[in-house]
Amino acid sequence: MQIVILSAVVMFGTVLRFWNLGQWSFWIDEVFTVRDAQNLSFDSFRAIPNPIPYLAVKLSILIGGNSEWGSRLIPCLVGIVSIPAVFGLGRTLYNWRVGLFSSAFVACASWHLFWAQNARYPVFTFLFAILTAWCFYLSLERDSTLLMIGALACCLCLILSHTLSAVIVPALAVYAVICLLEKSDRKRWLNLLIFFIPFTLPVFVLAFPEVRGYLFSGWGRNEWQRSPLYIILTLVQGVSVPIAVTAFFGAVSTPFNRSTRFLVCYAGVPLVLFLVASQLQNVAGYYLFWTTAGYFILAGVACEQIWKMVEDKTTNRLGLLVPCVLIVTLLSQDYLYFKIENGGRPKWREAFAAIQTEKQPADKVVLSEPEMGKYYLPELTSVYIGGLLENPEAFEKAWEDSGRDRLWFVVDVASFNVFDANENVRSWIRQRGHLIKTFPAFSRAKDRTIHIYLLE
Repeated sequence: MQIVILSAVVMFGTVLRFWNLGQWSFWIDEVFTVRDAQNLSFDSFRAIPNPIPYLAVKLSILIGGNSEWGSRLIPCLVGIVSIPAVFGLGRTLYNWRVGLFSSAFVACASWHLFWAQNARYPVFTFLFAILTAWCFYLSLERDSTLLMIGALACCLCLILSHTLSAVIVPALAVYAVICLLEKSDRKRWLNLLIFFIPFTLPVFVLAFPEVRGYLFSGWGRNEWQRSPLYIILTLVQGVSVPIAVTAFFGAVSTPFNRSTRFLVCYAGVPLVLFLVASQLQNVAGYYLFWTTAGYFILAGVACEQIWKMVEDKTTNRLGLLVPCVLIVTLLSQDYLYFKIENGGRPKWREAFAAIQTEKQPADKVVLSEPEMGKYYLPELTSVYIGGLLENPEAFEKAWEDSGRDRLWFVVDVASFNVFDANENVRSWIRQRGHLIKTFPAFSRAKDRTIHIYLLE
């Protein structure tokens, strides 16, 4: 029965993750990843601190083709594999019902769906973090050296997927200290040393100025208003408010045994470290996406607790009510994701297709992200809008001196709202150009609309 239900959950999650996989346009970070993956070589590979996503995307393009669908194929498969992985971790920590509940939540979660349909790193960190946690927990439970080596290998893959995922190491260290207080013997110490000693060595590389420069370059404190509240709201919104609330009750309603302590360390310690780091550096809430498995499992624990409360009665309808409400809530977000939010992405591809139909050979495209123009419309020159932002008079004079060449302006509202909050640049564009087309898109209370203007 467990296998049948889990198979149904995985199949449903698979359908969701392949649905419209190639329909969504790339967004800017995806284009950077795809182009870097295409140009990946042995020399550039050595300079990339997180090579696994780039290797995966390069292989994905070789298998599926140089398109949105082809670039996202392997990340999509990794997202699908992570669904039964969550079941395995939940069953190991608690029981099969918790595993099924948590895997069903992941299968329906729109945040997980978004990253599984993305040629980026987060879905890799999600899977490798689960495998790291699973092996590490079992190793301490069974005093298994082989499982600890497996945890080390998975953790290295996690960090090679995204450097800041290394915060899982202090999280596991806190749990290890708790376990040592309960039982301290030679075998357990040996296993823990096998895992943690390799992570003490990279600390010494901080002595090199190049390493420190890489870690802190361009990360101004709260540069994009990424405050502690921002990080918390990102996590709560990502997993959904009902899941977050249920996970909280799952943590406080169950006995504070080893399993619950492990999940609290797994999800809580990285969050605390990021909240502290946000006062020093710019860290984004979605960097903690890999910790969300802990929230889904804790929500499953709460559902299982309710199930146990009514299992002695003639009906288990109440036991099914809470997980059903949670799944319906998650599915409603999936509906918005597919029908309203355009997969959480701006319509870059559609915008450049509109320019493609009316362009002339000498035209130029002015936009906030020139890399998007180089990818979708390489035959036209892409110009960064920074010149207009910094000195409108000089920009206009240069345009007049060039003989008033035709300029296409791609105004992506989400970016312009950041650097053009007073709309001076947009007013300049509206006064001199005329609107060609608008591509509306809204997701997570954010306007991702793109306007196309032509100045001639």
